[in-house]
Parts: sequence; C-alpha cells; structure tokens
Amino acid sequence: MWGSLIAPVAKIASTWIEGKQKKAEAKAKLDVAKLEATVKRVELDSEWEDSAMSASDNSWKDEAWTICFIALIVASFVPPLQPYMQAGFDFLRTAPEWLQYGILASIAASFGIKSITQLKK
Repeated sequence: MWGSLIAPVAKIASTWIEGKQKKAEAKAKLDVAKLEATVKRVELDSEWEDSAMSASDNSWKDEAWTICFIALIVASFVPPLQPYMQAGFDFLRTAPEWLQYGILASIAASFGIKSITQLKK
C-alpha cells in the first residue's frame, strides 16, 4: 500500500526537481547571454572611439571649436563686446531646438562625445 502512494509522490517530486534544474539552467544561459552582449557592446564602443579618434587625426574641427570657445571667453571679459555677447546668447536661447541640437551635435562629434542628450538640459 505504501509503495503505491510513494511512487506517484516520488514522480511528482522528481518532476518538480527537474523543472527547478531546467529553470536554473535557463537562468544561467540568460546570464551568460547578458554578459556576452555587454562584452560585445564594450568592444563596439571601443571600436567606435578608435575610429573616431583616427578620423580626427587630420581634422581641424577640434582646434576650430577650441579657438571659438577661447574667443567667446575672452570676449566676455571685454566690456565693449559684452552687449554683443549677451545679444548672441539671448538669440541662441530662443533659437529653434534643431539649431541648438545641431550646434551641440557638431561640438560633440568634434570632441568624440557620444551622448549629447546629457549636454543640453
């Protein structure tokens, strides 16, 4: 009598254990896939940065933007130029968003910054 009761219970327990093992295996496979995807993304990011840096080897974009920023900073300390500086910044503040983002994208591309959305708030 006990034998006829133990066999079905053992089968249910065995099936439950197998299910737990399969779930654990699936979770382990998912973790491995996530790690592989992260590694792949890091490799691609590294390749993008390398190609961006090599593309800018013969470019004057960085220097042009640096000179532009230096000129803006210097002009901000020259009293006769300050009204013009203020008018320019007032215009940029009211300029269409596509122009604002275009300027940010140009600067970001020049300096190799991938996420311009963090620059404009």
